[in-house]
Amino acid sequence: MPLHQLPRGLRRLFYTVVAILALVAAIPLVDLTTLRQHLAAEASESLGRHVQIGALRLSLLPSPNVTLEGVAMSEQDGRSLFAQFSSARFSLGWNSLLQGRAEVVDARVEGLRLAVFPLADGRLNCDDLLAERPKKSRIDWHPTRIDLVGAALDWRDNDRITRFTKLDLHALDPEGETGAVTVLGNVAAPEWGGGLRIDSGLRLDRNKLTARLKGFKLGINVETQEWHDGRFALNGDLNLAGLPWRSVLANATAQASMQHGDQRWQAGFKTPELRLGEAGMSTGQLEAEFGIKSSSRELAGQLKVEKLAAETRGTLLADAARVRLQLLDDHQNAQLDFESPLRIEGWSKLVLQGFELTGAYRNKALPRGAIKLELGGRAALDLERERFDWESRGQLDDAPVTAQFSLEDFVSPKYAFGFDLARLDLTPYLPVADSEPLLDPAQQLDWRWLERLNARGDIRLGELDIGRYRVFNLQAHLEAAKKKLVLEPLAADIYGGQLKGKLLLDVSKTPHLQLTQTLAGMEIAALLSDAVGLERLSGHGNLNVDVNTSAQSLNDMRQGLSGRVDLTLTRGTVSGLDLGDMLRDLRSNLAKLTGDILPADTTRRTRFSDLSARFVLKDGIAESRDLQVRAPYFKLSGTGHVDLGRGEVDYQMNAVVAGGTGVPELDALRGVNIPIQLTGPLASPTYRIDTSALRDKLVSPPNAPATGTKATSTKPR
Repeated sequence: MPLHQLPRGLRRLFYTVVAILALVAAIPLVDLTTLRQHLAAEASESLGRHVQIGALRLSLLPSPNVTLEGVAMSEQDGRSLFAQFSSARFSLGWNSLLQGRAEVVDARVEGLRLAVFPLADGRLNCDDLLAERPKKSRIDWHPTRIDLVGAALDWRDNDRITRFTKLDLHALDPEGETGAVTVLGNVAAPEWGGGLRIDSGLRLDRNKLTARLKGFKLGINVETQEWHDGRFALNGDLNLAGLPWRSVLANATAQASMQHGDQRWQAGFKTPELRLGEAGMSTGQLEAEFGIKSSSRELAGQLKVEKLAAETRGTLLADAARVRLQLLDDHQNAQLDFESPLRIEGWSKLVLQGFELTGAYRNKALPRGAIKLELGGRAALDLERERFDWESRGQLDDAPVTAQFSLEDFVSPKYAFGFDLARLDLTPYLPVADSEPLLDPAQQLDWRWLERLNARGDIRLGELDIGRYRVFNLQAHLEAAKKKLVLEPLAADIYGGQLKGKLLLDVSKTPHLQLTQTLAGMEIAALLSDAVGLERLSGHGNLNVDVNTSAQSLNDMRQGLSGRVDLTLTRGTVSGLDLGDMLRDLRSNLAKLTGDILPADTTRRTRFSDLSARFVLKDGIAESRDLQVRAPYFKLSGTGHVDLGRGEVDYQMNAVVAGGTGVPELDALRGVNIPIQLTGPLASPTYRIDTSALRDKLVSPPNAPATGTKATSTKPR
């Protein structure tokens, strides 16, 4: 049958088959080397860069395609390498070929390598490739699928390089209404690295150099030597445009979390619009939350700004930002509210310049209210350097205060500080008098906070009031490291005198406390009342303390005291007994030498001019063998011990009456040695006076042997 008699459909099929066979037969006749060289030359001329093509292959089955291998492209200077790929296959449509033109319907590029960086004028080194050119090629680009396999991209900014490796990109219908893209790969920055994934809708416009990515989702998993289990997610509707490069992420939300030692760090923000352009980044209203949580405490914060705008490249400013910080743990909590201009540099440094702060601090030891703060100053948080700095001046509990604070290394923090407060009165915040004690004396003290503390700083406090305790001009330098805390010098005006010395707390093994202090010019009455509950001794003098003890509990501290205490007093009294009056009374009334108990008047006092004693402490018991007291009518010496753990005293003293007093009753007792025993609770001891020597002196004939012994006891009411 003649060809022209075939049905039209069969004729068209026949012509197509013949054309295909002709093309297949013609492929071996094509000079591929010449074609490869022609394509490389044409690309070099069109792009203004040197282009090399290592090999070119043509295939018609199962579909027409062109494969380029070993392709490399130079930078604009023609010398350094910009990009290369191992192979690229471009599939062509049959219909376009039969019509005498080529239409790329899908592309697959393997082993792409390229480096992108900003030039001195702010443009990128790839911007010239995107510039519009007169169309000379008969190749049309309408891909329904684009695949990049095993790609790598280096982003270079000054000396910093961020590498994206093992990138696989799969885009379906990228120029259609239902386009979609998925990207998988790894990212490595100088300080961190991890895997990334992008999922999004996609609509490209090659003529306008724009891309719309609706439902954009970016996820990154991060690991470093110190940060683990890091996760970052960024969501929104992303619009990109080139020449100049700019982007807008609408309805942007972000979440980040990482594990840093035993701390879990979390942060997130949301904003209606996040813009990035030549001027930098800017946002609409921004709300952010962040937190650091460990097993023992939690720090939470919120940030609100009306607008963030770029000042210079990589720097954002907000005229007014509101920040709230909350510290929570088992024993204390604090809430701080800041209002301040905000500066963000490179997304790693946050600066509050000229902040105003109001806040409150609460502690279980201060159950009756919160301590208020009103401060102004400057604060800066540098995430890259892991450093926080703070300078402030203002009011703490209505008293002037200045403070400086710095922290380095968020995992193993090192603290430095300076604190100067005019006055702090904690009395209004203490528990009511009849409430239960805040700390059980037998309860084990928790020193875990000291195990990792690394700090140094200076403290100055004009006045400190804690109940009946008052301290003035407190000055201390603190050093804490390796499970040890040292306060040296530790100086203050206290109990009417000047305190100066050293305190050492060592919890490296069994908690241990060492105290070395000199207290000069003190009033002993208040000190003994506060320290051991003894209110029978007064005087003005000096106290030298060199003691150590276990620091496992308050009971252990009292019962484990060891060391030495030297005491010297002048112009003092011993209350509960007036020894001079008692001796005069006994001399004039012999009936009182019968041994009956004589009640003591607690309003009476024995005055002395000098008192000195050295106490040697061991296991909470203070022993003295050299008590010396000089009074107007007698001298007193003695030995004994004080059990600080049980709160008891047992002291044996000897009073010797001096002559020449001008008091006949006492002069008659000149040289008599009168034993006095002091026993019982420290708060209310019993005085026992041995009257046998008096009786012998007063009623026995000269040189007569002594009679039986009688003792007179006096016990304060």
